[in-house]
Amino acid sequence: MTKLKAFILVFTLFLFVKAHGQELVKIQPEKPQANELLTITFNQKGSKIPDTVNKLFINFTYSNFYEMPNRLPMQKVNGLWNVSFKLPFYSKYGSFTISDVNKDFVQQPTDTSHYEFFVYKDGKLIEGNYLAKGYSLSSQNRKSPTYEQQQLEWFKKELSLYPNNYESQLRILNHQIKTQKGKAKWDAREKALAVIEKKFRSNPTFGGNINSTTMGFLIIGENQKVDSIRQVVAKDFPNSNYAKEHNLGKFLQTKNEALVVDSLHKLLKTVKPEDRKSYSSAYNYLFRYYIKKKDKANALAHYSFTVKADTSPYRWRDYNNYVKFLESNDMLLDSAKKLNTYILKNVGKYPTSVIRYFPETGYLIGFDEKRAENLKQVESELKAMQGILSYKLGEKDEALKWLGEVRNTLQSKELLLKVADVYKSMGDKAASTEMLGNAYKLTPFDKTTTALLKESILANGGTEAAVKAKLTALDKEWKASHFNGLKKIILDKPFPDFQIVDMNKKPLTAADLKGKIVLIDLWATWCKPCIEFFPYLNVIYDKYKDDKDVLFVILNTASGNTFEDAFTWVDQNKQFPFPFYFNEDKKLSAKLDVNTIPTTFLLDKDSKIRFKKVGNEGEKAMPQLDAMIEFLKQQK
Repeated sequence: MTKLKAFILVFTLFLFVKAHGQELVKIQPEKPQANELLTITFNQKGSKIPDTVNKLFINFTYSNFYEMPNRLPMQKVNGLWNVSFKLPFYSKYGSFTISDVNKDFVQQPTDTSHYEFFVYKDGKLIEGNYLAKGYSLSSQNRKSPTYEQQQLEWFKKELSLYPNNYESQLRILNHQIKTQKGKAKWDAREKALAVIEKKFRSNPTFGGNINSTTMGFLIIGENQKVDSIRQVVAKDFPNSNYAKEHNLGKFLQTKNEALVVDSLHKLLKTVKPEDRKSYSSAYNYLFRYYIKKKDKANALAHYSFTVKADTSPYRWRDYNNYVKFLESNDMLLDSAKKLNTYILKNVGKYPTSVIRYFPETGYLIGFDEKRAENLKQVESELKAMQGILSYKLGEKDEALKWLGEVRNTLQSKELLLKVADVYKSMGDKAASTEMLGNAYKLTPFDKTTTALLKESILANGGTEAAVKAKLTALDKEWKASHFNGLKKIILDKPFPDFQIVDMNKKPLTAADLKGKIVLIDLWATWCKPCIEFFPYLNVIYDKYKDDKDVLFVILNTASGNTFEDAFTWVDQNKQFPFPFYFNEDKKLSAKLDVNTIPTTFLLDKDSKIRFKKVGNEGEKAMPQLDAMIEFLKQQK
């Protein structure tokens, strides 16, 4: 058989398999529009998913639906599974798979593609669909050796419909920069810089356009130009709001506070009322300066400008921070209480997830699966602060009322310590010890909290034996609480084949993992949250480093890093003594379904993945990881 015939046969088979996969899934309407209801119907018969599976979900593998969950439950009606949802007003292309709750069974058209839909307007494909399709290949078919070439074709297809699409132009030119040599490489770079320059000059003082310009430099790998573009705006357009804010921000970094304060006073005298928003950082600087100096009159003079400056969804978090700042400095407590009351009355507007801003959409608040739960905690914290402020203002009865409401629900170590101090000042030693105990259960590895709890028990007539007994009892409580939660989220997936070496390039083998509880933490040298997580991870490592049944694998993913990058970083950061490793399998992240780092896995003694944690939760992660290890150690 000739190579051509073999290719035709394989390609024909591919088309048949894909067509069959598409037949199982129906998307209506065929040309959906933004703000329109989209319905996905799935016929389970003939699919990869057994009939015994009675809960199915669609999993978005690529979309810009920031305000929606990344998976939606399907309903079974007349033998067919379906789900309907309204496309957001800013919708573009979306891709998805269908699976059971644990993704043990995943339905997709082929092994290298996902189900998808494009978004139209009046029957015409809107700009950005093919660009997004190209980006989506990172989740659909990144394993393919022709992945970059496939992406390139979709970017070209975008340009065929929309010749001025900025990102597609730059993605194509960046591919030429990476693959060409000599003059061709230089010409591609010059063309890319011209595209970026044109974009910048189209609206040089608009923040959204400046962000697009900086994104362009990042796309072509000219990161060093990101800061320079802001300097260009400040120099060429000194009277623009952007330039004013940029120059002011740089000036506020001056270490000579007296010089800054004097200059700001002179500057603000010249500011017109309608321009005050551009100088909000100046008002904020003076407000904080005078609070620290205990200058009530001057602090109050700048307080209203500081609070009123922001009208974005961020303002609720900012207000909360102002309240905490005033309380911690014992200044303007009546103003702090009024502001805290205002936040409490509007707690339903408080953002509990990521806030994004795009010029074409405005602010978008990300979907939060646990919003109701998180909002209750925000409300509990606000009530606790209301009690603390009431006490400091001499309103003891009101303070007791507020603190009584949150005595059993407050989950903030910092506020629990403050509440404990309020009860102590009121002479209620038992309540103070109770609050310290609650703080300990949240952060059992925090030495300061442990010391305060011990001090409180001894001050109430307790003995060292009583302290030990109390800590033992509290340890059982917080671990039991975690264990109950872990039973609901435990996984049962084998750890995939791997190619991992230590910092001496000695391979890690499956036999090394067998019979041990293994903590694998994925990181990279460029990942700031990963590095910030290390001090907390180090506390857990320190507890188990001599335990022969527990193994730590702090694994550099090799994403954007070479072995030399990882080795150099480890060599320069001896403060972290845990064992570092390097991943040599480019497919490992895909095998583990990892899109974000840091991600931490806990394996049982049979090398099965039992727990997966995504992100850096800081201090909160320590008792969680400790409980996971203890939980797995107890399993037979």
